[in-house]
Amino acid sequence: MHKSGRSDVIRRAAEACLEELDSTADAYVRRVRELPGYGETVIDDTELYGTARATLELLLELLRGRDRYEELRAHSVEVGRSRARRGIPLESLLRAVRMDFRFLWEAMRAHVPGSDVLAFSEDVISIWEAVEVHTTHVQTGYTDEIARVRAELELEHAFLLRHLLSGSSTDERLHAQAAQALGLSTDGAHIVVVADGDHARGFRDRIRGILPGAVLLRSDGVEFALVPAADVTGAARAALSRNPVGISPSARGLGEIARMWRVACELAPWAREGAAATVESHWTRLAGARLGAVAEAFSRDVGEALGRFSERERNLQIETVENYFRTGSVTEVAQRMFCHRNTVINRLRRFADATGLDVSRPVDASAAHLALTGLSGLR
Repeated sequence: MHKSGRSDVIRRAAEACLEELDSTADAYVRRVRELPGYGETVIDDTELYGTARATLELLLELLRGRDRYEELRAHSVEVGRSRARRGIPLESLLRAVRMDFRFLWEAMRAHVPGSDVLAFSEDVISIWEAVEVHTTHVQTGYTDEIARVRAELELEHAFLLRHLLSGSSTDERLHAQAAQALGLSTDGAHIVVVADGDHARGFRDRIRGILPGAVLLRSDGVEFALVPAADVTGAARAALSRNPVGISPSARGLGEIARMWRVACELAPWAREGAAATVESHWTRLAGARLGAVAEAFSRDVGEALGRFSERERNLQIETVENYFRTGSVTEVAQRMFCHRNTVINRLRRFADATGLDVSRPVDASAAHLALTGLSGLR
């Protein structure tokens, strides 16, 4: 701030205004009340007057030549923080703060005799500089407070999200807080959709385009969405199924989201472009992963039972059975494999003789499907 070039007329006008500071602050408050965002329900007259009086006093003290710069800086920063906490829009705040220049100029001008008007006008930059110092620090305080509040909200959201995904608590109060913070229904059904890691970059745009009501989240580097189950139907479900994502069954209430999150995370790596991974399409992989060594041993036993065939015959047996899983029709399998339907029947019979699993029976078909899925991982 330029102190050395300030004229005496500025100093005298500032001193005169300080002598009537109370009425000057009252006039300022009335003018601020006319600005958008400064309704009495947001900030009352007592607080607004106190802030106005303190600000005007410090600015006028600077203009009369007193070194109150550090006090003004601290005061201005706190004004910015306070207005941010009160929810005053930054645009309204800056309009009010920058009004200080015109207000001070008019208030001081009223104490300048006609013979000194030219000198007063020539040193008007002093008023502008003082107000700009105030404005800069008010804006700094405001933006710092907004950043602090956002950081606290992010920490709170992260805590509530981790609570929701951990499934370690049945605290309904925390569930309700998590629902409110994340924009979820407390008692609705939700689908969890998790991005395959190789396609995480475009995940948010894809989901927004298909399911506008999705809540998009990130946890430990995993991109995912919580979607009202009622939205995942018809065309939306069909479009979602063509994306490289893991899709969980419905979570009934917030307490089930943790389990469905884990399922969707397990499914996601098996998704590919054009084909989502779901429980119905990948249940054997899920079951094998959950059964662990038991599933591995069962698959190994089935593989050894097929070991009596030559490698070519063994591969044809497996291909025939897997096609039968897809179609359930001997005729369609024959068409797919370019062979006679009797050949298909014979292969299915030999598979049953070797493994004890007759894939024409649903129970045996499920077991064979599980075994062959695990076997493909062992090969």
